[in-house]
Amino acid sequence: MAGQDLAIECACGAVKGMLRGVEPASGNHIVCMCDDCQAYARFLGTDGIVDAHGGTEIFQMPASLVSLTEGQQLVACVRLSSKGMHRWYASCCRTPIANTLGPRVPFAGVIHCAIGAPLAGGDRNDALGPVLERVQGRFAPGGVPEGSRRTASLGLLLRMVGKVAGWWLRGLRGSPFFDSAGKPIVTPQVLTADERDALRALR
Repeated sequence: MAGQDLAIECACGAVKGMLRGVEPASGNHIVCMCDDCQAYARFLGTDGIVDAHGGTEIFQMPASLVSLTEGQQLVACVRLSSKGMHRWYASCCRTPIANTLGPRVPFAGVIHCAIGAPLAGGDRNDALGPVLERVQGRFAPGGVPEGSRRTASLGLLLRMVGKVAGWWLRGLRGSPFFDSAGKPIVTPQVLTADERDALRALR
């Protein structure tokens, strides 16, 4: 497999894992400023997740190439609604780990602050490549930042759909966040609409 293996680790070091075969062409490196990503950061209450414009840096890749090697019992999950993404984090220090769409979709959006250096040495940003787009700028406090998009470009959406389809066809299925029956490894906390809206209102 081409690419590099990168460490993932929560802030306190209790939860650890690995990303396999990472290179710029293997996924999508984006910054998302959507209201849900901002609400999730506020739910966690941890510094360093979002930038000054409310953007979360994410590397989207096959979930099957993500592994958890230590501290699996400390992994927790929240959904901002009953149909929302599964948002996985380390309960010990409330470090975000990844967002997933469900057991049947071979996708994980790994949060940048949990990604460490390549195991063979080097810089993680060389492995991840440049940020392709800064998306959902319409939700940024103070208006759409320069160099950002109000939503996401058609090109980025088509790239993502193509990659997910390709991962599926190549057999890159499965996820460390769901068991063999497709159930989450921990029961997600599902926020009520009022709880979610209260987090969004803090923007």
